[in-house]
Amino acid sequence: MVGKVYLSVVEYYDSKTKTTRKKGRPVLVVAGPRNNDYTVLPISTIKRREHLDSDYDIPIETNIRAGLALSEECFIRTHKQTTVHMGALIKQKGDMKNDYPDLYLTALQKMEEFQRHIMDDAL
Repeated sequence: MVGKVYLSVVEYYDSKTKTTRKKGRPVLVVAGPRNNDYTVLPISTIKRREHLDSDYDIPIETNIRAGLALSEECFIRTHKQTTVHMGALIKQKGDMKNDYPDLYLTALQKMEEFQRHIMDDAL
C-alpha cells in the first residue's frame, strides 16, 4: 500500500451545519500499517490560494492527475502528515511510487524536510 493513492473516509467539522460529517479524500500512503493505521499525506484541492504553502504543498500536474484518477487541480500536502485506520482506505486510485516515482520521491523529501524543521524548532 505504501506509495499508492487511496480514497479515504475522513471526518470534518461542517461550520455551516455545526456538525461533524464525513467525506472522501484522496491520500498518499507513506508508511504502515502500524497498529492497523497507515501514515498518509492528504491530497487536497486548495481553493483559497492564501492557504497554499509554497514550501510544502506540491502541485500534481494535469497528466499525472489523470493517471491517479484525480479530476481537479490538487496538491500533496507534505506538512499535513496524519494517520488513518486501514478500514478508512476504501478505494485505490493509483500507484504514485511506481508510476510517478519522481513526484513520489519529491513528496517524501519535502515531508522529511518538514520533519527536520519540526525537530530543529523543538530542540
